Order: sequence, then structure tokens, then C-alpha cells
Amino acid sequence: MGFMASKLPLIRSALSNNEVKYEKGAKMSVQLQIEEMPDYLAARFTGAGIPEEAWRKFELIAEHCKRANKNKLLLDFAEAHGEISLVNRYLLGIETQIFAQYGIKVATVNRPEQIDPRRFGEMVALNRWVNVRAFTNVKDAEKWLLN
Repeated sequence: MGFMASKLPLIRSALSNNEVKYEKGAKMSVQLQIEEMPDYLAARFTGAGIPEEAWRKFELIAEHCKRANKNKLLLDFAEAHGEISLVNRYLLGIETQIFAQYGIKVATVNRPEQIDPRRFGEMVALNRWVNVRAFTNVKDAEKWLLN
């Protein structure tokens, strides 16, 4: 485990108190649905929660790709809701390294307001050799993913 990876739990715990605004007593939860498509695996996140709920499932998704013999993945965050800070974008980028380790090409689908205009999280992932691109619709994501 690298230096930064060993520090992630400390950073995450410091962030987790203020990530999502919600009504008192409301339970937050991001749900994951995995679907095997002919040429790729689709993982769709829905619901409200904190970004960590999604990236904690990345290893499970990578393992599913391996078992299904798929080296292409569409991560769909369009129906996931919650605030995402600059630090969360950094951590998401770091956590995508698991896909590079498995040799998986990744396209993400996000609502336009979810994508940082500077694409910081994507840049963090690319700097860690993750073959990833962010899109605002499934059609464009599939086109890139399958080429």
C-alpha cells in the first residue's frame, strides 16, 4: 500500500461529516445495479449519499468484470445524488486505479452539473494510468468505450 493510499481513511473520515445535506433522520444510501451487456459491463449508481459509497464498490465491480470476462465498463452516476467536493474528485480518481490493475477501460456517465469543467477527477485517474473518460450521455460513452 502506497503512502497516499494509507492516508485515505484519514482524509475520508475528515470529509464524511459534511458531504451530503439531508433531513434529520433520513437514511442515505447509494444503490448499485450491475448489468452484463454484450460488449461491456454496466454499473449504475442510484440514490443519494456520499461519494465514498460508490468508490467502495469499485473493487467489487472490477471483480465482476473479471468473472464476466469484460474489459470494458460503463459507470453510470447520472441517477446518483450528493455533493462532491474537489477532494472527493481527487479520491474518486485515485480509487479508479483498481480498474487499471484489472486492465479495464472505463466510461462514466454523469449529469452535466456533476462534471467538473476542468475534469479534475478524470485527470487524477488518467495520471494513474486509468483509461477513463467522462460523458453526459450513454450514447457517447458507449461509442468511446467500444472503439
